[in-house]
Amino acid sequence: MKMFHPNASSGIKHIGIIPDGGRRWAKANNLTLLNSYNETRKKIAEFVIILAQLGIPEISLFLSSRENFKRHQQEVEAFNSATSVAILETIPQMALRHKIRVNVAGDISHLHKDFIKSIDQLVELTRHFERVKLNLLISYNPADEINHAIKNTDSGEFINKLWVNTPLDLIIRTGGANLLSNFLPLQAGYARLYFSEKLFNDLTLNDLLQYTIEYSALERKYGE
Repeated sequence: MKMFHPNASSGIKHIGIIPDGGRRWAKANNLTLLNSYNETRKKIAEFVIILAQLGIPEISLFLSSRENFKRHQQEVEAFNSATSVAILETIPQMALRHKIRVNVAGDISHLHKDFIKSIDQLVELTRHFERVKLNLLISYNPADEINHAIKNTDSGEFINKLWVNTPLDLIIRTGGANLLSNFLPLQAGYARLYFSEKLFNDLTLNDLLQYTIEYSALERKYGE
């Protein structure tokens, strides 16, 4: 059976980012939550482009959990507004220019039908690209992912039916919280974890590059 076990000698093949701290950044800078989420949207695009240029073939971004949609209506609306701009403009422009294939991981069936349509169009628009894959975790919950895989496995391997079916090598979380918050737990079993005290919108390109450099200098055993 295929296992989520990275190749110890292959370098970074899959990096995960949990961009935490949007609400605190808005408050600290006396800005609206929408302003903060829009800043996050632009920084995510910048980071994805750099990681693609570094030759990292897969990137997973934790945009929202299913539980996030239970927050105050004003916060959900701000997130939806910024995400809609990302899906309609920012990500398509970035994906087409840099040949990035977009995959969506999460149960988005409860979202607005126009939003779902835009996501489906984005996935279709980029499905032929093979150099870099970008997994967008939207309304994600690992139990939903497992249930989806079980329902869609007729034959072959269960792992291949997961929304994200490759192991993570490196995970970066901002905002000072040293937990994964249900971010791809099956895929993260052997991932190296970096927790930054910085809020995501304060994270710099040098910070990002430093994490990749530190990872590359490690000698990983992966339980062997």
